[in-house]
Amino acid sequence: MTLYLTQDEVKSVLDMKSTLEAVESAFREMGNDNIEMPARVYLHFDKGVLIAMPAYMPGLGAAGTKLVTVHPGNRQAHGLPAVIARIVLNSPENGLPLAIMDGTYVTALRTGAAGATGIKYLSREDSKEVGLCGLGVQGRSQIMGLMEVRPGVEKVKVYDIIPEAKAAFVDEMKATYPGVEWVVAESAKEATQGSDIVITCTPSPEAFIDGAWLKKGCHVSAIGADTGTKRELMTSVITRCDKLVVDFVPQAFVVGDFKAPKDEGVITEDDIYAELGKIVAGHKEGRTSPDEITLFKATGLAIQDVGTAYKVYQLAKEKGIGATLAG
Repeated sequence: MTLYLTQDEVKSVLDMKSTLEAVESAFREMGNDNIEMPARVYLHFDKGVLIAMPAYMPGLGAAGTKLVTVHPGNRQAHGLPAVIARIVLNSPENGLPLAIMDGTYVTALRTGAAGATGIKYLSREDSKEVGLCGLGVQGRSQIMGLMEVRPGVEKVKVYDIIPEAKAAFVDEMKATYPGVEWVVAESAKEATQGSDIVITCTPSPEAFIDGAWLKKGCHVSAIGADTGTKRELMTSVITRCDKLVVDFVPQAFVVGDFKAPKDEGVITEDDIYAELGKIVAGHKEGRTSPDEITLFKATGLAIQDVGTAYKVYQLAKEKGIGATLAG
C-alpha cells in the first residue's frame, strides 16, 4: 500500500524545525560516508529542465527519488510555480513505494534548511545584521531557516530587482517576525555592506555580489545559482573568502558561482575547505575565528529531499493523513 500526500497535506505536517532536523541528519550521514547518491539526471526542454534525483541513506532507512521540473517562465505563461516536484519514497527492504507526495513545498523548505545549516555551522553566533537578495519563494524559506538557527538577528536588509516585491516582502515579514527591523535596500551593495550574514537566492544569470562589499567575519550563503547559466557571486567573492564550503564538490563546479572562477583559472577543487556534511559530522571544524569570511555554496542534494520526505511520511502516518493507494 502506498500513501499519497498532496501539497496541502505535506504543509499540514511539515514545518521548518522538522525540516532542519531532517536536512541536518542527511548532511551528517553524508559526512560519515553513509549515503548512496548518484549524479542528477537532466532532461533539457526548450523552456525548462526535468531533473531526477535519487538517494539512499541506510542509517535513516530512507530511499527514494525526486522528479523536479524548473520552468522559469511558468508564472507568467501558465500561472504555475517555476518549480514543480514529486517525490517517491521506496522501502529499502522490499522496494515497494511507501509514499508519493508533492515535492514542491519540500523543495522550498529543504533549501531553506540547507542554507540555515550552513549558517548554523559557519556564521558567527552573535550575528545581528543580515542582507537578503531575492524575495521570492526561496527568500521566505531562507528567512524561516535563518530565524530558527539565529534567533538573535535584529536587522534584515532586503533587496530584489522587482520594486513591488520589496514592499510586499517587508510587510509580510514585519507581521511574521515583529521583533526584527526590516529595511528595504535600494541595491545589492546596500544589502550586503555591513551585514554579518549575506544570503543570495535569485535566478540571476549575471554575478551581482562583489567581494569588496563583504565585512570581516561575515558569512555568505549562496543559494540561487544551481545551473551553469546562473551566477550570483563575482570572482572577487570567491577570492576574498577564507573558507569555501559546498554541499557536494562535483555539483559545485557545475554551477556558475564556482564554474566561472574555475574557468578563469582562479580556483580549483583543492581550494574547497570542506563539504558541509564533513563539518556537521564533526570531521572538520566550521568557523574557527570571528574575523574569517566564510561561504557556503548550496546546489541542492537528493539526500535533503529524501530525508525531508521521509520525515513527512513518518509524521503523516502518525497523524493518519493522506490517501492510501492500492496496487
